[in-house]
Amino acid sequence: MTRDVVIVGGGPAGMAAAWQLRDKDIVLLERNDVLGGRLKSAARGDYWLNLGAHLFPADATGSHIRKILADLGLDTIDVPGSKTAMGLAGKVYTNRRAETYPFTLPLSLRERIQLIRAGLLVRVKVMSFLSASRARPGESEADRRARMLRFESHRTFRDLLGRLPKPVEAIFTTAARRVPAEIDDLSAAAGISIFAGNWAGKASGSPVNLLGGSGEIGAAMHRRLAQRVILGATVSSIEPDGEGAIVHYDTADGRFSVAARHVIVATPAPIARKLVHGLPRDVEESLGAVAYEPFVSMAVLTDESGPMPWDDLYAILTPDMAFNMVFNHANPLRGNSVREIGGSLMCYAGAELGRALMNVADNDIERRFREDLYRLYPQLKSLITEAVVQKWEFGNWYRTPTSDFEAVMRYRERAANVIHFAGDYFAPVSGSVEDAAKSGVETAAAVATALDGRVRSGASRQ
Repeated sequence: MTRDVVIVGGGPAGMAAAWQLRDKDIVLLERNDVLGGRLKSAARGDYWLNLGAHLFPADATGSHIRKILADLGLDTIDVPGSKTAMGLAGKVYTNRRAETYPFTLPLSLRERIQLIRAGLLVRVKVMSFLSASRARPGESEADRRARMLRFESHRTFRDLLGRLPKPVEAIFTTAARRVPAEIDDLSAAAGISIFAGNWAGKASGSPVNLLGGSGEIGAAMHRRLAQRVILGATVSSIEPDGEGAIVHYDTADGRFSVAARHVIVATPAPIARKLVHGLPRDVEESLGAVAYEPFVSMAVLTDESGPMPWDDLYAILTPDMAFNMVFNHANPLRGNSVREIGGSLMCYAGAELGRALMNVADNDIERRFREDLYRLYPQLKSLITEAVVQKWEFGNWYRTPTSDFEAVMRYRERAANVIHFAGDYFAPVSGSVEDAAKSGVETAAAVATALDGRVRSGASRQ
């Protein structure tokens, strides 16, 4: 039996492709025991522990991932809390506007001036970036992407910022690790995009959370696709075979192979490169050059019985701690309703900090993160009831000044392909859940067109 489509990878891109092709004969292979990839969470009563990606676009009408959430009957929830708080030298600064930090942080006069200079430079570049990212009348998506690729792509974020005093550099370094990447590595455009959300204006809206946790989308997708999902399936190779391809994979029950008219590979680019046999050399090299950094997260459940100083905060930047940021995933539940007992926080360590923790035991990571959480908020010493550590080897990709992705883009446009790629690394600057979903939808649409054309061609011959 030959399937219409085999989709390899059940993260945002793979799920989006599967949902787009749900009227076809498909099978979705996922190595883990749940769908979702970095959209991973665990329910805990009224709260949840988010362990990976957690923000979704504000605009429900133009978003691919928001459409899928609506199709699956999942509810989003607004994030009212501040995303610009900062923890420094044991104190939390809750400025709602990032521009005010040069006047409130414990910095010398020279450091304040340098922070103002760097902040103004980034703000000017953000305005240019937002302008470059908007589609122009009569412009194709390919043309818009090419224009964005040219924007500040020739230098690193550090080259853009110039020499900075150590405390000021620490702030920008910590922000860049949210991508996650180091300022010496990521392109200036990728660095600028980190700050775009703060200065995009009210019209862009504020990102939302998924009620119940990010993992709800994988659970709902599995329920809807049912037996067309195979969990615990580790793909070993994908080989072209005549007018289709063969996918070899292993499960706890043994080794299997499935033939397909088309295969969509929705894994991180370096993994895709290893799985697919017979790729043109330039495409293989281009996939292998896509840069990734890991991140490590720790979600904690708390049992406070009343208001806490972090209730009105969603994100806290932490330049001098073992993690880069703290997220308050209970904040969206606060609103105007009665505050329930308990809460949920997540510590995030990306890029160099995350890389240094990949081979560290989970209990040691927990100890280090707890110590710094207690520095940030001493009240937490008696409030944490559970901690879960999660390591992500391929945390996210990021654009570098030396990135050359054109071979993959040219390959993607070939109508004769039976093996296709999807993932957030097709975004012009740095990836997000929305970029991954968009890539999955676009790739699936091209596959559906090819399948429908084949059916029409066969019918006409008959």
